[in-house]
Amino acid sequence: MTEMKKNDRRHFLATVGKSAFLLGAAASAPTIVPSYVLGEDAPSNKFVVGVIGLGWRGSDLFNGSRRNNNLRLAAICDLDLPYLLNALKISDDDLGVDRVWIEGRGSEMKRPALPAFAVDPYLDYERLLERKDIDAILCAVPDHWHAKIYIDAMNAGKDVYGEKPLSLTINEGRKIVRTARANGRIFQTGSQQRSSEEFRKACEYVRNGRLGKIERVEVGIGGAPQVEGVPDEPIPPGLNWDKRLGQAPLVPYNRLRNHVEFRWFFEYSGGMVTDWGAHHMDIAQWGLGMDGSGPLSVEGTAEVKPGYYNTFTSYDFTFQYPNDVKVHFHSHGGGVTFIGPKGKIHVDRGRIDSDPAGILQEPLTSSDIRLYESKDHLQNWVDCMKSRELPITDVEIGHRSVSTCHIANICGRLGGRKLIWDAENELFVNDKEANSMLSRPQRAPYAI
Repeated sequence: MTEMKKNDRRHFLATVGKSAFLLGAAASAPTIVPSYVLGEDAPSNKFVVGVIGLGWRGSDLFNGSRRNNNLRLAAICDLDLPYLLNALKISDDDLGVDRVWIEGRGSEMKRPALPAFAVDPYLDYERLLERKDIDAILCAVPDHWHAKIYIDAMNAGKDVYGEKPLSLTINEGRKIVRTARANGRIFQTGSQQRSSEEFRKACEYVRNGRLGKIERVEVGIGGAPQVEGVPDEPIPPGLNWDKRLGQAPLVPYNRLRNHVEFRWFFEYSGGMVTDWGAHHMDIAQWGLGMDGSGPLSVEGTAEVKPGYYNTFTSYDFTFQYPNDVKVHFHSHGGGVTFIGPKGKIHVDRGRIDSDPAGILQEPLTSSDIRLYESKDHLQNWVDCMKSRELPITDVEIGHRSVSTCHIANICGRLGGRKLIWDAENELFVNDKEANSMLSRPQRAPYAI
């Protein structure tokens, strides 16, 4: 055994390469520091959480869990080692941990003593979920991994804050909902616009008839980008590419399929239709009072410009909703506009206005309909873990909102023909081909 060395990034990478420390070895559960030592901020007074996925959106959840006084971050996970190491260094710096490693080989590797509150790293989420001390997880991984991790976490007794879009397919989404209900889990979908005042205000004014009977809703979100392809490359060190592909087909590594770029492939996501559509269709359905249902039909057009990505670069869909309401869902403009005989209300992030302006200048009264109010999406989830009440974007809401987007993508992939949707049974009416697209083939051993 060589002498002990302080962990810097280079030494840690070298050590991990020669050991099994991170490669699936579960760390022992840390001992909780007694509350009389740290007072109200004691770890024992907090929900113990793990964060799965530390990339683009995952870094936001990682930072949110670090800063929330009701949470104690105990574990982090990413199958891309550099991302895991970066988050581990940040966590150690937060806690003043001087992590020391003993260099060795195979069975000679020993886990050094660390403070009870130190964060443990994992390359495999399954090992993190085995931790009995972890109450909940926050998860931000590519869309095609959402359902399996969410379901595994809830079956392991964890509450979940799960990024949107909730699912890759409609059938996966329904499985997530059933698992949440069967296990009594609190699940917050990361459609955080519901916790922003401007969106709630817009929906309250619509629901209280300030525009009269709604005739049309315009939902603009933009189309997916397009690029020329780049050659396939060797798999970068520290990345489990087979597991990253998960249920999707096995293909050579290409950086345009990894991290943020995964969104532009139907194999892993649904393009802008599900990426931003899950946000703005969520608000459209909130304003229409359709959280537990969906449209009656969809038809339209969609196009993919030539290039490497395969999701729609432009599209124009029309949903027919009950009460003769049409929702126009397209790739130009931005935000959500509710239109009625008395005027219109437009809302987007950080902006709300009406035409005429006086619609929003007349305040709501105490007798008006008021919607679920949340001023902080993460804190709302934490509060609901305490109360066991449903959060503002409960899993059923997240499922119904993204289902509209999946319906649109199915319509586009079938040439834009009109599809009749049975929202109660979550099936297309008399359309075997469309119903075959409610799920997708899944590669073993990552199938749900």
